Amino acid sequence: MALTPKVKDELARVPVSQESAQSAEVAAILRFAGGLHLVAGRIVVEAELDSGAVARRLRGMIDSLFGHEPELQVLSPGGLRKTSRYIVRVAEGGEDLARRTGLVDRAGRPVRGLPPKVIGGTILDAEAAWRGAFLAHGSLTEP
Repeated sequence: MALTPKVKDELARVPVSQESAQSAEVAAILRFAGGLHLVAGRIVVEAELDSGAVARRLRGMIDSLFGHEPELQVLSPGGLRKTSRYIVRVAEGGEDLARRTGLVDRAGRPVRGLPPKVIGGTILDAEAAWRGAFLAHGSLTEP
């Protein structure tokens, strides 16, 4: 197994008990692997990930923290894609999730960067944000 999948698998198993740290990790994953879509005038939050363990972790955190049960879709390898991809999607309650994670402001406009509660949070929040960013879109090269 290559280095990046090993590290992502290990990080996806790190226990996080503090809710603010879990929220920071979710916010970072959605910021770096996610997107907002308008479907029939409603916001749908979606994240595309390259690890099943990360997708299951994100799905579980969204469900436990925000009370939304995300869909999990697996895209099989094919064409230019050599490995499976995992889509975590929140359609019902997407606007609420986007607002609570700082992806949009109170008026529903997209926001840049991570929310102030993550940036100005505790050390655990900062660690969680870095972990989320790596889990979302990070890669390592072997020496």
